[in-house]
Amino acid sequence: MKLEKRLHLAFAALALLFVGGCRAESPKTSDNIAVLNEIIDIQFSVKSGRWEAFSTPEGAGFLTAPADYITLIAELKPANESSNAAKEATGEIYIVPEASRPWLSGDFRQFLDKNKNKTVNVSSQADCRKYVTTLKKSHRTASGFACTKSGRVLLYLTIASAKEIEASLPK
Repeated sequence: MKLEKRLHLAFAALALLFVGGCRAESPKTSDNIAVLNEIIDIQFSVKSGRWEAFSTPEGAGFLTAPADYITLIAELKPANESSNAAKEATGEIYIVPEASRPWLSGDFRQFLDKNKNKTVNVSSQADCRKYVTTLKKSHRTASGFACTKSGRVLLYLTIASAKEIEASLPK
């Protein structure tokens, strides 16, 4: 094989390694409710659940765009049935395109997929209510909604928007 061809092949292999190695890791889901409790103030007792925080747009390669939103999605099993005491309307909420996580129960996944990339009042579409909580480390507010179905709670929170992210950057 000619030297020039070998160099081209070596360069192609290095490029693939470089791009593959620089890809953003796929988001990680967690079943660790204790860690979730360290991030946000959950206003009801949780027996079990799964959650994930991710940015929009999600990184899909070597050059990623800055985040427009940081979102936290959780599917939780409350320790008791009284977690829905207040039924405040959600108002208009933007649901990010990536919200329909593959690990969610089918009904919650379909609900988020149906409303993705839209600003909707989800309280008129499902057993949902407004959910506002505090980020424990920064003491900032995170808001979104909680929906209840079959003894499970879908928690959707906007942790930060582009406007908040931009405001936190040094000038």
